[in-house]
Amino acid sequence: MQLLKSFKVIFTVGVLLGIGIQISCSEKATRTIDYTMLSEKEKRKPENALSSMEVADGLKLSLFASEPILANPTNMAIDSKGRIWICEGTNYRDFSNPDISYDNEGDRILILEDTDHDGVADTSKVFYQGKDVNSALGIAVLGSKIIISVSPNVLVFTDENGDDVPDSKEILFSGIEGVDHDHGVHAFVFGPDSRLYFNYGNNGKQLLDKDGNAIKDIHGNNIIADGSNYREGMAFRMEMDGSNIEVLGHNFRNPYELAVDSYGGLWQSDNDDDGNRGTRINYLMEYGNYGYKDVLTGKNWRERRTGWEDEIPKRHWHLNDPGTVPNLLQTGSGSPCGITVYEDELLPEKYQGQLIHAEPGHNVVRSYMVEEKGSGYTAIVENLIKSKDDWFRPDDVTVAPDGSLFISDWYDGGVGGHKAEDIRQGRIYRLSTKEGYTPKTFDFNSGAGAAEGLLSGNMDVFYQSWQKLNAMGDAAEPYLKEMIAKGGTGKARALWLGAKNPSKTKTYIEMALTDTNAKFRLQGIRMARYLAKNELERYLEIVATDSSPQVRREAAIALRYLGTKKAAELWATLAEQHDPADRWSLEALGIGSDKFPNLYFSAWKENTGNDWMDEKGKQIVWRTRASATIPLLAEMIKDDAISEEDMASYFRAFDFKDHPKKDEILLALLSEEHPKIKSIQAYVVGQLNEDFVNNSRKHTLTVKNVLPKIEGTAEWLMAVKKLGLKNQTNNIFELVRKGNDEALRKEAVVVLFDFDGDQLVEDYLKSDAPEAEKMEVLGIMSGVSGQKAIALLKGILMEDTLNYPLTRRVVEVLGNSGGGQKELYELLEAGKLPDAHKTTAVLKLMNSWNSEIRENAPKFLEGSASEDLDVDALVERSGDAVHGKELYNTYCSSCHIAGPTGVEFGPALSDIGNKLSKQFLYSNIIYPSAGISFGYEGYTIKMRDGTTYNGYILSRAEDELVLKMMGGAQREIELADIVAQEAMEKSLMTEGLNKVMSEEDLVDLVEYLGTLKVEEDVVDLN
Repeated sequence: MQLLKSFKVIFTVGVLLGIGIQISCSEKATRTIDYTMLSEKEKRKPENALSSMEVADGLKLSLFASEPILANPTNMAIDSKGRIWICEGTNYRDFSNPDISYDNEGDRILILEDTDHDGVADTSKVFYQGKDVNSALGIAVLGSKIIISVSPNVLVFTDENGDDVPDSKEILFSGIEGVDHDHGVHAFVFGPDSRLYFNYGNNGKQLLDKDGNAIKDIHGNNIIADGSNYREGMAFRMEMDGSNIEVLGHNFRNPYELAVDSYGGLWQSDNDDDGNRGTRINYLMEYGNYGYKDVLTGKNWRERRTGWEDEIPKRHWHLNDPGTVPNLLQTGSGSPCGITVYEDELLPEKYQGQLIHAEPGHNVVRSYMVEEKGSGYTAIVENLIKSKDDWFRPDDVTVAPDGSLFISDWYDGGVGGHKAEDIRQGRIYRLSTKEGYTPKTFDFNSGAGAAEGLLSGNMDVFYQSWQKLNAMGDAAEPYLKEMIAKGGTGKARALWLGAKNPSKTKTYIEMALTDTNAKFRLQGIRMARYLAKNELERYLEIVATDSSPQVRREAAIALRYLGTKKAAELWATLAEQHDPADRWSLEALGIGSDKFPNLYFSAWKENTGNDWMDEKGKQIVWRTRASATIPLLAEMIKDDAISEEDMASYFRAFDFKDHPKKDEILLALLSEEHPKIKSIQAYVVGQLNEDFVNNSRKHTLTVKNVLPKIEGTAEWLMAVKKLGLKNQTNNIFELVRKGNDEALRKEAVVVLFDFDGDQLVEDYLKSDAPEAEKMEVLGIMSGVSGQKAIALLKGILMEDTLNYPLTRRVVEVLGNSGGGQKELYELLEAGKLPDAHKTTAVLKLMNSWNSEIRENAPKFLEGSASEDLDVDALVERSGDAVHGKELYNTYCSSCHIAGPTGVEFGPALSDIGNKLSKQFLYSNIIYPSAGISFGYEGYTIKMRDGTTYNGYILSRAEDELVLKMMGGAQREIELADIVAQEAMEKSLMTEGLNKVMSEEDLVDLVEYLGTLKVEEDVVDLN
């Protein structure tokens, strides 16, 4: 059905949908439908939606609205009248989805209403339509203000007379990158302190004012993710007019939305790089680094660093680095979206005050039941709704004035990520304990009405109530006192509001700081930081020895920008109370001291004296950035009882500390008599500054004498590469041949060819070494794309001295680089490539960056499958998953991992059966360039010496970038050596496998991919 385009039109849902929604909301109808017996087409119908749902006990789910009244909802707000405001994303990434027809007038902001209170929307109107809101990712309705988050801008619409027609539209912020991109700016939230909170993903990059000027935060830092102060995604807080903006946390990948509780606590989810099962839930410890990239260098988490975690999800977030805030939960695979703290009373008590979160990757809405644990938190998970429909993609959760929970559903075969399978469908659900929907009404013109509204879980009701009571000044006191007497979240909100009254600020802060409940005491610290900065030291002195580690955590963070002698003394007092089992406490102390590390650490060390070498002291030395910690860290390493894990961690800490004699202190460790001296030597040579070594003959000899003792370790290879020791090629080749760490062997083979070790490889491949070993070495070479490597491989291929399996592997390795693809294509054109290897070569050439090669490669195969495929018919078919696995090994495993099988180049596919529906799997195979995963966009890098590299960029620093190439190899490239860098128009994934596969094979492959599902594997890290 054509989407309606008028600016303001009212529809009747009954006319549009007939009886569809009424049937779908009927419990009787739901019971009689066996969802598993429906065809794929029938499963997509709104009237069958509820039959797919599993709903938690004590809750009732109804379908409030569905297509064609709305389509592709990306975010949702509910106003004080109980109406549902929707951002549509029907123009989502139209340039990546050329096969879909879009609305040229732009996306819409809709208002849905249930006027007869039966629980089904019966009217819809268009508040605004335009290309400037295409694929907006956030909406907040606050009285007459409607804030729309749509990169590159944040727009503020004003509707002063309440006629649902905007009277004005202004730009609040601009310059946010991530236009039409999931990783841009997200929704705004009104907090209990009357400030606005929001975030953006790692494609946001910067924040500019409406005129395009750089914005500085309240501490004078430019808000830009260039590593000078901040990296990657960020979370923000500001006044209602956009002033006094703060960066509350940084180094996120893509936090979809912030949630603020009544005490001022901040919560959000974050998405991992696709396929790495590192999705997480965070409590936002303010001003923290959250570890997506190396905070020092900006390097990708895949790039080797000292002492990284063996477990990928932990490595992903740099959790072993000093200065990384721990995660509340690792939620495994997924695509986390909207989140809220439920602070109303309609849903059962166990959900009240808890996080509720939309997780479209697993077709589920969850509650995270959070409990305090030391200075941090722990949580368990309970599903509120789980659907059997793999098109159910909940992307937002919002509380209505009556306390019910509304859920928006993008409803698609995938979860965004640059690809839309469908732009016409979308759903809104209501979760409640009651039938029907009668929004609660509030009187915002009276103190009593506003006091009632201040307790609401609905943001607009709370906002308007807050504004009324704040405007009343002293006259609001009776209402605030009444709420304070009742306790709970109402008391927390009243304390915030009372403290905003200048004549009462001191009274309310002291009331909170002296409360018997620790939640209010920690809130009091937040109130003092905001409203009484000049007296903050005095207030912190009240809580410096508080019995609650939660309160002490907040006190430590509050010291961050003080930098006085008194503040240092308070920090030392808090540090003395640190529990070594509490990482949250340690990171709070680190955040509090990072701006004045030498001053704060000196105060602690003065109190501790020489009696500091207990576990608590070691942790403080490890985390604190003070120069004086460098020699103490060396003393910790000298301990004979040190574990290998602690040693790695301690050496990693050296990277975060500066000292004029750091290299001398490290070098001195080489001469220690120690049970683990080999490990010490390995870490030392990996840490030493190259100039320090190369500028001194003595230092160079010392390092060279150590190298044989640590040969084959990651640190040895780091040192060889750093120091340019080309006389180590034989040893490097031995690591390539016999190493136990595949990733390290791939790093080594890149260095080997850079150091002119190609003759060693050629001699080995032509030797009588076992075939299995040669096959393994060729596999390690996958992704090596230098001219010497390509010439070597082509020469071996043309000499035809190796057997068929080895020669086929040579073809595969050549096909993993741009230069190698060019050579293969020329051989095909010249008729010089043996027929036995044509299929292998063509499959590789079909993902070439060169359009001529990519488009012409299939012509060298006979009997190619038809390009005209009916995807709707294919999804109804069942295939042979066992055969599909064989096809996966042939076509996919050279670039993707599924479980333990494959090569880590493209996104991991271990959970692809959860994330993508059958229809989406087909479309991604047939049209891979339409849905390139973020972070896997291909680039062609052309070098001064004529070499060309193809791959995706892992990280970019001031003077170099790191490229990951097909086959899994990584290469550090100096920016000065690059003459051209071009973004590929096509996906790095093989384009059009359907051209070389039979239809039956395609069905079998998709059947197997659909079985790749990881059970929900939420991990409590505390």
